[in-house]
Amino acid sequence: MLTRAAWFIVRNRKAVFLVAGLLLVFGVFGLMNAKINYDMLSYVPSDLDSVKGFNVLTDDFQLGNTAQVMVVGATDTDVKRIVDQVATIDGIEAVSWVDDVGDLYVPREFWDTDMGEAFFAGDTTFFQASFTGSMNDPETRIAMNKMRDVLGDREYYIAGIQQMELEDVINGDRTKFAAAALILVAIALLLTVPSAIVPMLFVTTIGLAVIYNLGLSFYLGQETSYLTGVIVLALQFAVTMDYALFLYHRYEQERAFADNETAMATAMAATFKSVAGASLTTIAGFLALTVMRLGFGFDMGWTLARGVLITVIAVLTVLPHLLLMFDSPIRRFAHKVHLPDFHRLGGWIARHAGVVTIVLVLAFIPAVWMNSQVELTYNLDSALPEDLPSLIAADKMAEKFDQGQTFFIVAEETDQIRDLDALTKATEAVPGVSRAVSYTTLVSPLIPAEFVPEKARENFFKHGMTYITAEVPFGFGDPRTGALIDDLRSVAKSYPGTARVTGQGVLFRDLEDTSKGDVSRVNIISIIAIAIIVALVFRSLSIPALLLGAIELAIILNQGMAIFSGGKMIFIANLAIGAIQLGATVDYAILLTGRYQEELSKRRDREAAMREALGGSGPSIITSASTMFAATIGLVFLSSVSTVTDLTALIARGAVISFLVVMFLLPGVLVLAQPVLERTSLGWPRIPRK
Repeated sequence: MLTRAAWFIVRNRKAVFLVAGLLLVFGVFGLMNAKINYDMLSYVPSDLDSVKGFNVLTDDFQLGNTAQVMVVGATDTDVKRIVDQVATIDGIEAVSWVDDVGDLYVPREFWDTDMGEAFFAGDTTFFQASFTGSMNDPETRIAMNKMRDVLGDREYYIAGIQQMELEDVINGDRTKFAAAALILVAIALLLTVPSAIVPMLFVTTIGLAVIYNLGLSFYLGQETSYLTGVIVLALQFAVTMDYALFLYHRYEQERAFADNETAMATAMAATFKSVAGASLTTIAGFLALTVMRLGFGFDMGWTLARGVLITVIAVLTVLPHLLLMFDSPIRRFAHKVHLPDFHRLGGWIARHAGVVTIVLVLAFIPAVWMNSQVELTYNLDSALPEDLPSLIAADKMAEKFDQGQTFFIVAEETDQIRDLDALTKATEAVPGVSRAVSYTTLVSPLIPAEFVPEKARENFFKHGMTYITAEVPFGFGDPRTGALIDDLRSVAKSYPGTARVTGQGVLFRDLEDTSKGDVSRVNIISIIAIAIIVALVFRSLSIPALLLGAIELAIILNQGMAIFSGGKMIFIANLAIGAIQLGATVDYAILLTGRYQEELSKRRDREAAMREALGGSGPSIITSASTMFAATIGLVFLSSVSTVTDLTALIARGAVISFLVVMFLLPGVLVLAQPVLERTSLGWPRIPRK
């Protein structure tokens, strides 16, 4: 059946290229029009109170998609003109300034202190502009540019638009990321594949698969995170290059016994069997990411797993024809490859298996200790480039207006205005809160509603909801933040109606709590899924434990190495690396173990079998590891966004560490565990007892 399918593909070159070309057109269109989400906080589970409260602020009060503007050296009349002009811009929902609640013609000394401090500081004036769409909508970008035109050449600062600026940064870097990955992967393959043409054919085939995969998101209605787009670009190259190598090497072997087309058909049938097993573990590792409660896990896991499957199809359809078409140039530009000979290493490790096993076990101690010393950061703003204009603006505003961070209590409107007044006063009494502002702060509760300007009431009451802002003088990273959030939640419970605490700091806190549960969930699922696959492949109960134990050591060492580069890591990298590194590199261990089993059945001698196993599988493993390293290391140095650099650094370093563990430590364990393997594995070769 497989051979017949292979022959069908080989005999229909024009049809294959026609379909590949049409899919490329659709893929490019989908890629250019796919929706990308730059707001990582939007992936916090929607059933949390903080998210429900934030949705009210965004949907009812237009406070979610808001730019904060600070104008320097302008008179009240100038600012009034600016505010009125900004309010007329298409895409601006509302502008909030002091004239919403106060009279500009009344001398400031008669204003409420809180009102004055909220909008004025020395020669600076503060106002907010809320947008009708999200920060990444094209209409919002147009509205932002028009607002800049209104502000003109005067000194001003705009904060709260980090998503928009992050989009600019990522879009500007995307071409560099792709070029770096392609060039470095091609170089790695040139050093390990005996032809200058073959790496180009590999890169072309998998490049097509990447475009198909990312473009497919548009047709599936899938909104992907910016991190997924960047990681898939590099990682799909990194983890699927083996499949192209399997086909190429088998084709070269079959050419010695048949003509090119027959050799290719035979190679395709044989490659499908190998690739099917190898891809299952990778897909299982990636799909484990989809069990996260944080939404970007499903997005990333599904896209990566789908990419593996699409690459398998491309390798078995497009690549065979490219290899056949360019057969002559492949031979013409052949060159020698100088890879290390691992035969002697295999023999040495087999003779010292006991020592090697002890080293493996003891290595867990420093690995676990180093891992425990790494500090995870959950402040997504800290992951952005320090020179981002909106972050600079936020720092200046914090300095001028004594701002640290702002929390909100979103509450149901009750029949008694004094309930809101009491909640506002209780909020301001919370240790750490420097000021609490609500409707009752700016308008006395004693003034009847009919005497209050309608615009002032609309700013605080909509659809039966109202809100309180609580300003604190310290940032999210301050250790007092956690206790403050707990205190605010306790105060909110005293309110007669429903009241929810929200704001960026609360969302960060819930992000942290959710991700901690996700780490365990993802790691457990990935380990169980891959262990089952390995157990079925080898028909063994012990081999999954040995192989996954070796890769888990590599993962813990990899994470712990972060202490040598500052000791901090963005939580997203820590959350995803376990499943990614396990799924991507466990194939190294599977390849070595399968070859060892094969050699052991021939020789019945552990030392000789491991010598041949390591010598035979070593070149393939080093090629896979170097490709994975090359595909991701460029992003570490080219990106200024630490969510990208931290995760790609872990993936690149993880490829190297997994390679070292599999090549230098796992062989000794396999040799020493022979009695256990014989008792717990069906069909494992038995050797004579000496």
